[in-house]
Amino acid sequence: MESTVSVSKGVFVFKNGLQPNKQKGRGRKKKIPTGTGNIYRDEMWFQTYTELWEVLESKIKELNSDMFSSILSNLLNFIDGSYCKPVTEIPAGALLTGINMPDHAVQFETLKSSINEKISPHVAHLSSQDCPSLKNLVENMINQFINEDIDYDLDEENVKSTKVKIKKSQCSFTLLQSWYEDLYNNKVDNVLVVILPDFESFKENVLQDFIQIASYYVNKLPFVLVFGIATSLSALHKALPYHVSSKINIQVFNSQPSITYLNKIIENVLFSNDCPFYLGGKLFALFTDIFLFYDFSVTGFIQNFKFAMLEHFSTGNAKALCITHGFSEVLKNFSKEDFENVRMLHSFRRFVEAESPKNQIELLTDDKYFQKAIKKELNKLIYYMNNLVVLLECLNILTADLPKAPLGKTFREIYCVAVSKKLSETVEFKEAFQLLSFQSKDELLTKIDSVLNLLKNNIEIYTEENIVDDLKTFIEELNNLSNDQVEEVQEDLDCLNIEGTMQRAQLKQKLFQQAKSQNKPMNAYEKFRSKVVEYFEHIFEEYLKVPTDFTFHEIFFYNDISIQNHIIGSHRAAIHTALNDPQSYLDCSCCGISNDAVILSSMPDICIAYKLHLEYGKMINLYDWLQAFLSILDPVHADDDNEKREVDPQLQARFTQSVAEMEFLGFVKSSKRKTDHVSRLTWGG
Repeated sequence: MESTVSVSKGVFVFKNGLQPNKQKGRGRKKKIPTGTGNIYRDEMWFQTYTELWEVLESKIKELNSDMFSSILSNLLNFIDGSYCKPVTEIPAGALLTGINMPDHAVQFETLKSSINEKISPHVAHLSSQDCPSLKNLVENMINQFINEDIDYDLDEENVKSTKVKIKKSQCSFTLLQSWYEDLYNNKVDNVLVVILPDFESFKENVLQDFIQIASYYVNKLPFVLVFGIATSLSALHKALPYHVSSKINIQVFNSQPSITYLNKIIENVLFSNDCPFYLGGKLFALFTDIFLFYDFSVTGFIQNFKFAMLEHFSTGNAKALCITHGFSEVLKNFSKEDFENVRMLHSFRRFVEAESPKNQIELLTDDKYFQKAIKKELNKLIYYMNNLVVLLECLNILTADLPKAPLGKTFREIYCVAVSKKLSETVEFKEAFQLLSFQSKDELLTKIDSVLNLLKNNIEIYTEENIVDDLKTFIEELNNLSNDQVEEVQEDLDCLNIEGTMQRAQLKQKLFQQAKSQNKPMNAYEKFRSKVVEYFEHIFEEYLKVPTDFTFHEIFFYNDISIQNHIIGSHRAAIHTALNDPQSYLDCSCCGISNDAVILSSMPDICIAYKLHLEYGKMINLYDWLQAFLSILDPVHADDDNEKREVDPQLQARFTQSVAEMEFLGFVKSSKRKTDHVSRLTWGG
């Protein structure tokens, strides 16, 4: 009889999940190759999406390395030279990372790998959640230093390594010192780097005790501390009193703000010529608002952009045309259904209605004729999108430093408006060009020169207008103006400056001078400045069109604001739905209700307590609440008024746990006014 066969029923337990007569193994599962089970891998839209995202991801990684290279190089030089001279204090680098917490992981992983490659193989990366006490901190640190290549079995005490075998109970500074001296023959060689990426989350007493103990070994164990500080340097001084901070030598390193990081991602990656996918104004504003008002996470912004890309491409193979070139190769592989998918786009109807009846029939029935029309319209769109990005950058150069910045100070602010409506018809656009008409010679010359340098790299786009040649002419004319003319205009501009506090007589004089200057005839510089402003205004009116004016704009632009329900969850609505109607989440037959007022005994305890608390006002009597709770779970004695009802301790415990859970969720709280009452914190369902 086998070891698992028994006459009576029984439960058979095998240590570490091993079956009898089976060879004891490591308990590891084979990795399943990723990507092989994707049901969309043969779809054209998925292939286009994958190729585009791989390009964007590689550019993002390259930009990350370039942005982090400057601060990392300074930090690496500090670590490398920290023990060049005898020290009496522990070298410590305070890296001010900003509050974009989700982006810290990439930065510190890059730092750890750079230290391993260039400076020292001994790096310990400690997070606050793994170090609630000094004992845990020391154990994790020493394990990472000594057991770099150790694989842990299912039992934590059984440590297997090809180099060293230690137990957690043996982890101490004395052990670390012995290991280091044996490794480097009593010489201070490679430093021991300890990285604390979330400094503010560590307990203050844990950090203080650790630094004090480590300071005793500063001449024997070359520690270097790296603190990741999300707020400000005052957090470090608050956590470490003088008797502790005096034992470390702190050097501060500042990383770029997350808003600067986001602007570079947007301008250099998402709006580059390699990315034909664009977000609409509403959706782009949603993503930037999430970044600015929720988490300051560039990683979160990129993930939202990726989600929008996937939603855009998954609507059909028509989105496989979202590329910068090679439309003919994609259209050759289109089936009849794919062409119909293109014809289903809303902008196609307007395009067909503008054609002659003969062309309408061919567009709707002849796929070969339809291919030519698709390529023609898509080339127009590519030309427009290249113009859009460059012109918005030029417009940002001209208007970013204007008073009150009518069009915004960054490229992303102008983009949101430009893809939503006709930018040249907005009040902000007209106000910005009115302010441009008051620019001085130096300001105007600097802006024209900056626009010229930007357009030199995109000269092939503007062959029709000869904008580059015109700007060169403007610069020559501006340089040829005499200083007397410019000084005369500057005096007029000084008269227009009425900012600041002044007396009524002074203000009256300023306004009088302003009115007088407006009646004067325009001099040479004013005429030239007016001509330049009118020229730029004409260019922007001509080329800055709305994407919806173009046929098949849906292939490149995505503006479905409904995806915010997937990105930003309605937490309170979801919790209310779960507690009021648990069947919607549990998908069970025992909790089905005909209306919201029904309360079933088969529902979870917290659902019963929640539905009952909706019937009370601001103050809830716990005894009444308990009796109502018992009347549902134990209705047998609910009508027995003659005898005093005895409360089942098990049901009372379940009720107490439900109330505690509701207090944790924020629905009720303990009241100081009445000890046997709780206060209700929410209203309505």
